[in-house]
Parts: sequence; structure tokens; C-alpha cells
Amino acid sequence: MLSIEQRIGISTHFLPATHGESIHDAIRMVAEAGFAGFEIVPSLDQAQIGYPANIANVGIDLFEAQPEDIAQLKRSLGAFRWVTVHAPHIGWNQASVNRHLRRLTWEYYDRCLEFAAEIGAVALSYHLGGPTPGYIRPESDRLELNLAYAEHILPLARQAGIPVGYEAGRLDELKWVADRLPGWGINLDIGHAYMYAHTDERFLAYIDEFAGSEARANRIVEIHHNGVNHYWGQYMEHQPPHMNNTIDFQGVYERLRDSSYAGPIVCEIQGNDIAQVIRHCQESKDMIAGIWRGTLRMRERWYLPA
Repeated sequence: MLSIEQRIGISTHFLPATHGESIHDAIRMVAEAGFAGFEIVPSLDQAQIGYPANIANVGIDLFEAQPEDIAQLKRSLGAFRWVTVHAPHIGWNQASVNRHLRRLTWEYYDRCLEFAAEIGAVALSYHLGGPTPGYIRPESDRLELNLAYAEHILPLARQAGIPVGYEAGRLDELKWVADRLPGWGINLDIGHAYMYAHTDERFLAYIDEFAGSEARANRIVEIHHNGVNHYWGQYMEHQPPHMNNTIDFQGVYERLRDSSYAGPIVCEIQGNDIAQVIRHCQESKDMIAGIWRGTLRMRERWYLPA
């Protein structure tokens, strides 16, 4: 079994190409920093940081990539013990009311599974398809469309041996899909879940519902780790742990440890460039490992490095 340090990785979802870096540059930098895992969001069209315009994250486009591009990427990823794939979600929606966008999203999301199998990924996650702005419909319609895609992709994922699930939803809607489709899981994004739950108790219900026990199998495909800063009545997620004031990291990681969660923990933390992101993720790695091993007892919700 991998050590807790070896189970912590970094996602391309917050690796901006600020200085013109390629995904291969990012892989080298993250591996040299001592991280054993890496998550790829296969897209060239996602971005979060930057001024006056966003800076695109490193990545790969699966509609444009050639077989030699995938082969080269797989060789670069040999620097890690494990990799995961997180399907892109900006501009995609498998639950859209637009049937043409749904069809295109299904096609790209199917390609994400093929890509995950090609690079030997240990997990694959998708965002729940969301509402369509300007079109009001029953929430049950959106949930049914999310279930339809899950029913479509799960047999293919099983055949490939890749755990799969949805991320970024309320507990009730994630449970609605998973309960209707045995074998379907969730990506437990701690920041997203806290912003839906608002309290420690209601957040821990995610772990109690989806983590394994003697009575049922674990349904957590992977963990997304980030801090959340609450101010002026609003949330800012994907923060480094020293800026967090919302998440009870101590309680979260002790509960995950005690539930015997043994999967990947992927850091999604903002930074102005890749080097800064890596420093923030290293801070998280030290915090998580300390809590997990029982050598760190945090006095505050924000992490205070020694």
C-alpha cells in the first residue's frame, strides 16, 4: 500500500501556463517537487487565474491529439506512481437541454475514458451536468440526464478497470445517481462539499455516506483537496491551507483515515504560476500527512506551518 505522502498529487486544473509551459514541463516540475501522483484535465480550454484575462492551464485536447501525442504524454507520466483523469467541464454539459451539446459532450467524455485507459489512470471523474442558463425545467430532468450518461459509461469503465464517479454536487443529488447505479461513485471535492453543506456535521455526512464500511463498499473514487475562505458572506475555494477558514481539515482527514480510505488525494489549489501552485500543494501535503499520521494537531482551521 502506498504511504499517505505517495497518495497525494496535483491536478492540471490549476496549473496555468503563465510562462509558456507545456504539460510536459508541468509534469517535470511536479515530479521534481516529489509528488507521486498527477491528475490530467484533458483540455486546452480551461483557465482560472490571470489578469486582465485568464491564462489557460496546461493540458491536451483529445479531439486534436494524435496517437504519438498520447504516447509521448504516457512516457512523460512514467515519472509518477499513479495518474487520474478529470473530464473538463467548462463549456461541456451532458445534462444540457441542447441535445446537440449533450451529444458532443458524451462523445468527448467517452474519449476521456479511452484516454484514461491508454495512460493507465487509476480513477476518472466527471462533473455533474448542470442547469442551462435561461431555460427552466424540473431538477429531475437534469438528474435523469446525468444518470443516463453514467449508465452509458459505467460498463465501459468497468471493462477498463477504472473507478468512475461524479463530482461537485449536493449530497442528495450525488446520492440520487449513485444509489440508482451500483458501482457508480463520487469524486469527493472537499471544498465543493463544504460550500454545499455549510457545517462540519453536514459535510461529514458525505464521508459517512460514501466511504467504505463493513456493510458496504467504498464509493469515493478520489478526493479533491483545497481550502475555502469565507468572507463577506461568500466563498472563495481552491485556496492554500494557510488561507482556509471554512474547512475543518483536522476532522476531515481523521474521518477519512478512520474510514480506511486508501485512494488518491489530488490538490486543486490556485497560484499565479506553476511554481507557486507547487509550493501551496507542498504545504497541503505536509498538513495532510501530519494529520493522517497523528503528528499534527491544528489549533486553527488555517494551517500554520512550523
